[in-house]
Amino acid sequence: MSSTKNVAAEKVYYLHSLEIDEQLAILWYVYRDLIKEGITPEAERPNENLEESDSLIHKIKQMSPEEQLQIQRDFIIGKNRAEFQTYQQYSSNQKLFFWYRLAQEMEKAAVVRVPDDYRLSPDGQQLLNSVKQLSFTNQLVFLRDVVGLSAAENS
Repeated sequence: MSSTKNVAAEKVYYLHSLEIDEQLAILWYVYRDLIKEGITPEAERPNENLEESDSLIHKIKQMSPEEQLQIQRDFIIGKNRAEFQTYQQYSSNQKLFFWYRLAQEMEKAAVVRVPDDYRLSPDGQQLLNSVKQLSFTNQLVFLRDVVGLSAAENS
């Protein structure tokens, strides 16, 4: 299991070296592929309410596209704002579910998403390709680490 963690941690570190919008694009592409493959989030654990994130998703859907993009950026960098305080209270499983639900809303165009003509940098594309080649377990560890840790916690 430690090798799984090391592989994902290396990719998370590399992801955080990229520009913030590129980080969001990679996160979106990985989640989009999981949704298209019909993969669903892990089951709820005792004392865990995955649906709790729906109120935060609803709040984001009410924002302008610019605000929706900014809140996604803020969550990735760990900016201290009211919504991030709520997000920080979530378990790692709830954070995974929040981004899964957000990706579903992006897929429906209810939340701003990466434009269809967006192109990753060569480094970003290389990272995305390497993440896609990971086993499902390693992809999950990668996602959990990306959505569970803010940039401030990584430094």
